[in-house]
Amino acid sequence: MEPLRVLELYSGVGGMHHALRESCIPAQVVAAIDVNTVANEVYKYNFPHTQLLAKTIEGITLEEFDRLSFDMILMSPPCQPFTRDLFIQTIENCGFQYQEFLLSPTSLGIPNSRLRYFLIAKLQSEPLPFQAPGTDAIPQN
Repeated sequence: MEPLRVLELYSGVGGMHHALRESCIPAQVVAAIDVNTVANEVYKYNFPHTQLLAKTIEGITLEEFDRLSFDMILMSPPCQPFTRDLFIQTIENCGFQYQEFLLSPTSLGIPNSRLRYFLIAKLQSEPLPFQAPGTDAIPQN
């Protein structure tokens, strides 16, 4: 199996990139995008071989997205309620099937009880083959 080509949006200091690396899933982050200059400096230190684009995601053209030829998007948006609503509308309009989860890090042995929001999506009509330990599925509209 070829490694997944991953685009990282709202990359911050690279937390999602690090989580992907720790997951041992064969993947390559083809580009990271964030507008925050301080976070970008830390990201570049943490992942010096990853292409880093210092811009907003609205500033990326369709041609730039196409050139990156990615299989998966990781993102850690700063304003989840606003971003979630717009993101859900976009993936539904593009024909993706998705599942949302609330996951507590304590269910994975991490001593932090704040719930985290996760969303997985795919373009196929088959059921999503994912169930994280200790998760509660969020009802879809």
